Amino acid sequence: MNWQTLTPEFIFEILSKFLPGLAVPVVEPEFFPWYLGHICSSWRAVFKSYPQFWSTFIIRLDWMGADRYVERALLLTEMCIQRSQTLPLTFQFRYEGMTDFEYSYCHKILKALMAQSTRWLNAYFHIPRSDASLLYAVKTQLPILRTFRLTYCGPLFEDIDLPQCGDLFEDAPHVRHVYIVDYPAWKLNWSSITTLHLEFTNVMQPNLLVNFLQTIDCLEELFLDSWRGASFGSPPRIVLPFLRCLGICTKENLLFETPALEELHINTFSDISLTQYYVWAPEFVGLLNHLKRLVILLTSIEMTIMIFQYLPDTENIDFYVMNLSILKILPLCPSARHLETMTIGISTFYDASYLREVLDIFEFWRMHSNAATGFGRFERLKRFTLKLQGSSRNLTQEYRRFESELTSLLSERGVQCSIIQFRDLNEYEVAILPFDIFGGQEFEYLL
Repeated sequence: MNWQTLTPEFIFEILSKFLPGLAVPVVEPEFFPWYLGHICSSWRAVFKSYPQFWSTFIIRLDWMGADRYVERALLLTEMCIQRSQTLPLTFQFRYEGMTDFEYSYCHKILKALMAQSTRWLNAYFHIPRSDASLLYAVKTQLPILRTFRLTYCGPLFEDIDLPQCGDLFEDAPHVRHVYIVDYPAWKLNWSSITTLHLEFTNVMQPNLLVNFLQTIDCLEELFLDSWRGASFGSPPRIVLPFLRCLGICTKENLLFETPALEELHINTFSDISLTQYYVWAPEFVGLLNHLKRLVILLTSIEMTIMIFQYLPDTENIDFYVMNLSILKILPLCPSARHLETMTIGISTFYDASYLREVLDIFEFWRMHSNAATGFGRFERLKRFTLKLQGSSRNLTQEYRRFESELTSLLSERGVQCSIIQFRDLNEYEVAILPFDIFGGQEFEYLL
């Protein structure tokens, strides 16, 4: 078969197979696989004409973005809108700028998006709070919107009157997934919400939050960020019978009864005392009998050893560590023998000596046990993923040697191994439950 004479439908299937979840980064287009349009004229025609390749895009504008880059981002956004034809749109619009938003190219990009609001399927906004009212122009024009995020850049505790956006999405009949700040101000059909991520800017009575959450009958995923509850007596218990996924960034004044819980993300232990942990952990962990996946940030050796005492037995844990000293003691985890899938993220930039030290640690792990299966004390381990922060562009030879040696080390024991590089693994955000389809806080274009 001549690959240059394949039918357009077959070419599309090939591209779709190898590029799942493709999104156009309009501010950093160098990370997009434009080379797919350079193979030959027939492949280029398919790549350009099929709207599925252009209906998902990312717009990340920060204060360092020069006008020429933002102007180019506007042109690329308009191109995506045009090439996606009539398909529903999924996009992220994130603005971290310092200039006057309303009179910038950023505002023009937002207006171009708003002109297509009837096509919005998943819309993720992070904009200045004072400019959120601009979205009111599309208030009654969101017929297919399923997912929205509206969070704010800049100060959240401004002592000024700002327009409220609480009724912005009340006329969107199909909304099911929501990420908002200060939920009491919002008017939504809460009974239809299945995914809810909340940020808080004010202290709130725990009982008010508990009563609110228990009115959402179909809630399957919950994330609480920056929760600060007023402390009075014993913490109330939230009963969420259908919740499958929970993410928390605090341990204060809340206990969860979640019999269907399968996935837990915890980014909360770095600022609590040993006494607080020993009081809170037994009640909390006792509710995790059916947990299938745990994602946790380990910030110190002392805290890691303490956490290990209460970790539930689960087959899949993602450990994010801030230094290699913590990595050395992971085999001491009592759950080690139950793990079948493990991910380790190291939120420190690496160099050649750092990679060598990581290899030495894994060789040390291997000697921890003589079990016939798995890797060291991880006797049931079948799949392992290592996430590194940084780029191998300046360490090509060293990185390839590291990748080869680590993969061989694990494959000798029948463990599948993959290594992923990210430009940024922020240690305070890696264990946060992702919300959008781009992978949430951890999403970066692979290097």
